[in-house]
Amino acid sequence: MATDDPRAGIMEKAEELGRLISQSAEYSYLNAANRDLADDREATETLNEMRALQERLLGHISRGEDPPAELQQEYADFQEKVQTSSRYQSLISSQLNFDKLMDKVHHSIGEGIKKGQESRIIMPS
Repeated sequence: MATDDPRAGIMEKAEELGRLISQSAEYSYLNAANRDLADDREATETLNEMRALQERLLGHISRGEDPPAELQQEYADFQEKVQTSSRYQSLISSQLNFDKLMDKVHHSIGEGIKKGQESRIIMPS
């Protein structure tokens, strides 16, 4: 890519980084966990019901009201049901591992920036 704009090189490296991340085990596991959960009809229905309850709770809170105790208990019951689902646990675990990878990537980018600031050598693009 022959251009005088250094941003073009940055975008090229970013695209390459994205391609490498998409080939990582963490990304593959996260995608598989998302598919597994989406394919589980019962888990999907439970999550949808829990979201609806959450909206009802937030409606009460936004009006400055305390949500009814039975609504709070119903939400807590759904929350427990979701959290004990092996597919949900797999998704959470996969998401955490992917987040750790992305944290390391961000840290490495930060280190590269720091080294670039400390360097007096001007690199051609």
